[in-house]
Amino acid sequence: METFNNLKGLLKFSILEKFDNVLDFVTTRKNPYGKGDNFNIGYSGGEDSQTLENRKILAQALKLEEKNFVLQTQIHSDNYKIVGFKDGGSGFLSKETAVKGTDILITNEKNLCLITRSADCTPVLLFSPETESIAAVHSGREGTFKGVAVKAAKLLHENFNADYSKIIVCIGPSIGFMNYEVDKNCAEKFVEDSRFSAHTIKQKGEKYFLDLKTMIFEDLINLGLKSENIEKSDICTKKENQNFFSARCGNQQRFCAGIMLK
Repeated sequence: METFNNLKGLLKFSILEKFDNVLDFVTTRKNPYGKGDNFNIGYSGGEDSQTLENRKILAQALKLEEKNFVLQTQIHSDNYKIVGFKDGGSGFLSKETAVKGTDILITNEKNLCLITRSADCTPVLLFSPETESIAAVHSGREGTFKGVAVKAAKLLHENFNADYSKIIVCIGPSIGFMNYEVDKNCAEKFVEDSRFSAHTIKQKGEKYFLDLKTMIFEDLINLGLKSENIEKSDICTKKENQNFFSARCGNQQRFCAGIMLK
């Protein structure tokens, strides 16, 4: 990952740098213009007026308008919505206007910036260059178990004829392997599912840990995506809590990742 347009607090994925028809970014807890470290893009953890002001600052930094954004409420599901121009502005002014009850947003329309919010869960962005279609995915523990990133890739294939071997994937900052402790019952659920490699689930004494980013990566490879087309961030949000909001550190605020066809 690298800095977005030399703005403090905004990152972008290196793998998408060569494509001039797509915009991508990841916010941090830092204001893009260096004014504070509580750049909350979510619907909790602060005053509604301040989070709205932050979304306006983000739009300014990206040179976009309210109508360009589409946000979802996110419920740790594999529900999705294929959005279009009529959905522009959803969730920008308030949670009440966001796309309801989904964790996958998909479009092939230009100038719609699909947003996924996070504070330890894994944001996943997908881009099909030859069909010019995109997806933004919220993949927490439950979403990863349900295979939401794989579902998003399948939806791009089924609806827009995207070739799995050419889809570009960005797996964003999220909680790291040995910082993501879960209980025994949770760990056993993943162990019992043959999709997940043994090396993505660790037991250390009586503690259990999950490597969500590698699970997502391997899930996509098994579908037919190519490793060279996947960028996996090594940023752990809990470890780097000074730069990213982390639910495990007690934060209610959210950073976000976004992708848009120009």
